[in-house]
Amino acid sequence: MKNPHGQTKRPQLLLVWSLLFGVALIAVCSGMQGTLLGLRASLENFGVDTIGLIMSAYYAGFLLGARIVPKWVGRVGHIRVFAALATIASAVILVHSTFVDPLIWFLLRALTGFCLSGLFMVSESWLNTITDNDNRGRLLAAYMFTVTLGFIGGQFLLNLASPMGFELFILASVVLSFAIVPMLLSNISAPAMAYAEHLQLYRLIRLSPLGAMGVFVQGLSFSSVMWLTAVFGAQSGFSDTESAYLVGVLTFGGLVLLLPVGRLSDLQERRHTLLLLSAMAAGAALFVPLAARLDSLWFLSCLLFLVGGAAMCFYSVSMSHINDHVRGEQILSASGSIIFINGIGGLSGPILSTQVMKILGPGGLYYFVALVYLFMAVFTLYRMSVRAPITAEEQSHGMAVMMQTSQVIVAEAMDETDQGDPLAPEAMG
Repeated sequence: MKNPHGQTKRPQLLLVWSLLFGVALIAVCSGMQGTLLGLRASLENFGVDTIGLIMSAYYAGFLLGARIVPKWVGRVGHIRVFAALATIASAVILVHSTFVDPLIWFLLRALTGFCLSGLFMVSESWLNTITDNDNRGRLLAAYMFTVTLGFIGGQFLLNLASPMGFELFILASVVLSFAIVPMLLSNISAPAMAYAEHLQLYRLIRLSPLGAMGVFVQGLSFSSVMWLTAVFGAQSGFSDTESAYLVGVLTFGGLVLLLPVGRLSDLQERRHTLLLLSAMAAGAALFVPLAARLDSLWFLSCLLFLVGGAAMCFYSVSMSHINDHVRGEQILSASGSIIFINGIGGLSGPILSTQVMKILGPGGLYYFVALVYLFMAVFTLYRMSVRAPITAEEQSHGMAVMMQTSQVIVAEAMDETDQGDPLAPEAMG
């Protein structure tokens, strides 16, 4: 039996798994490199505000790549662009270990964000090409879990060597090099996606102020905790292995809570779920510095599990809330605005949180996160007081989107829910 692209089912299945394997390795490299740079910068006695600027550079590059890479693809094709970006990204990792300088690392980190933005976009386009409406929801859920598991796996690879050496940088470069193999051997070309209707940014914000604020707050908090928790751990007296473990716990929280939170947001008004997540994140983050001072790793792990789970699920619920207020023909344009808002938050998070850390010490990172989600809780209550609710029956279904990805996958997720194909447990087989 053949699919719409003329492939038999078995070769198509093998192609899907090979592409998912490549995506997993890209995620492993991304997660490993971000934490490694945070640890190494801390050990090199970079100022905490300097570390924040370096980490925020990733989002500047990611946003720039989201605008420029599609133009390159239109000129020379997906395969050439993918190979070029992967080669550059792999080389950039090695340059980090050669030139340990804040300014150079800032530029390299921005270049990494630029390259990974393009790599995710091309790989997601490939996956989108080889699926159809009957299995798109299952594949999307599998993709998001693959990315998250890859990110978690990257944290544990940090235990193989000291971050002060060059071995981990070489390992990250090798992992990324292997990731491009299944992509380049694929015989599927990724199609370009065109806008059906342009939805300007300010119109999106007017349609769903709470959803837009939620996406921004998620970027603000997610970038802070993901890229600076290793610095928090090192400055709080934890070993390099324990610091990497803490980052893994954050991501694991999102992986475990994704489906339950998504299901909950479908059963009740979406704003109630956002309020619950805000309260959970603010409350847990407030006690993280205390757990670190008590040197209680298990207590700290429980708190970070809740913070990470709330922060990562916040993106899906906020995007679902936006999707409740846009039309089907506005989905692709809206997905671009969502990524832009989230990226601005991601760019700002490390810069702002490190300023608080300079004043309050390493615990300032989580005091900042607590304050951000406290503001979000208040804003949610305000929006609930001025806008009538949407019933659970009128809502679209929730989306399994946790990590920052390209416009392709966000648009596909929104399109799936608009068609009423929920990414619920039963949809994953």
